Amino acid sequence: MNYYKDKTSNVFAYDDGQLAQISRLSELENLIPPLETVFIDAKNSLHQAEVELTQTQVLLEQEKSKQVPVDIEDGEAWQKEHDERLLQIELSINIKLEVHNEALIAFNQSEHAYQPLKDEYDAILPVFFEIREHLKTLKKMTPKDIELHLNPPVSKVQLIAEAEQQKQSFLAEANNVIAPLQDAVDLDMATDEELSALQKWKKYRVLLNRVDTSTAPDIDWPEKP
Repeated sequence: MNYYKDKTSNVFAYDDGQLAQISRLSELENLIPPLETVFIDAKNSLHQAEVELTQTQVLLEQEKSKQVPVDIEDGEAWQKEHDERLLQIELSINIKLEVHNEALIAFNQSEHAYQPLKDEYDAILPVFFEIREHLKTLKKMTPKDIELHLNPPVSKVQLIAEAEQQKQSFLAEANNVIAPLQDAVDLDMATDEELSALQKWKKYRVLLNRVDTSTAPDIDWPEKP
């Protein structure tokens, strides 16, 4: 995970996959424009070649459909000129067909180089464009910054609260032990062992009550009996 923060210290995290996609996005934006120019030029050239080839083919069909005029004096001369025109048109078609084939090859090559990249770019989700723009306003965090973010130091207030909670837990435990021992003493039923234990636990409870939790975490807890 990669961590960044803004000017107000808000933290944002992006994984390697997201950053790789953003890097690829910028890479595609550099690769596509020159390929697109070549592709458009090749497409236009192919279209022009197709138009010229079609027009010449139509002209050939029109010329073929012509018949010797009934009122012409020299039909053979007309036929000869007609045949020459047909030959010239057919030669022109061959030339234009060759131009068309070359244009088609150039178009296919340019499309093969351009279209996959364009499709990849078009498939990128809008969120990656937003993240890229957002990253421009962020600063990458140092390892130390990241450690502090992931494992922030415990505040003094929190330390005191935890110490107070622990103190109350210790006191509750002492009270639970002292109560039955005190009952035995009050009923004049306590053994020497119980009397000794009672004194130790009462002393422990007194020391616990004297603990100043405001000094947390530097507290020297009394030893439990």
